[in-house]
Amino acid sequence: MDSTATNELPEGTPEYIAKRREGRETVLGLLYEAELKQVDLQKIAESRPLALDGYAQSILDRLTLELKRVDAEVSDISQKWELERMPAVDLSVLRIFMCEIITNPKIPAGVLVSEAVELAAKYSTDSSGPFINGVLAEACLRFRPDEPIRHKAE
Repeated sequence: MDSTATNELPEGTPEYIAKRREGRETVLGLLYEAELKQVDLQKIAESRPLALDGYAQSILDRLTLELKRVDAEVSDISQKWELERMPAVDLSVLRIFMCEIITNPKIPAGVLVSEAVELAAKYSTDSSGPFINGVLAEACLRFRPDEPIRHKAE
């Protein structure tokens, strides 16, 4: 399977990495729905027929606690873009990964930025990846200055 064409994980990817991706995609959908409906994220999560579990629940819990801080950081870094003007998918991706950069030091910053760009490529526009990469790379400089981020050529 060619993982670059579909942005799917390559065969043989460890289960814990696949579960993280699945959790992020689940929360991405919840954030997107909450943003479009202008409804509280927790209400959207509670309205699901099945409760969240695993990594999705972990992200949701951290986002619930940190959303104001996450939004403030995204807004500050993306100086020319008001959150309300950002495409809902891009904002959702930024919220998830800004939260992870701030609250989950166990996952390397470069891995988080790469995963964010991959999800943006999968669910948003061609111009979303470079924008998300730039915002999150700056976030890494602020919150994880000791972790070098290698920039891929676009």
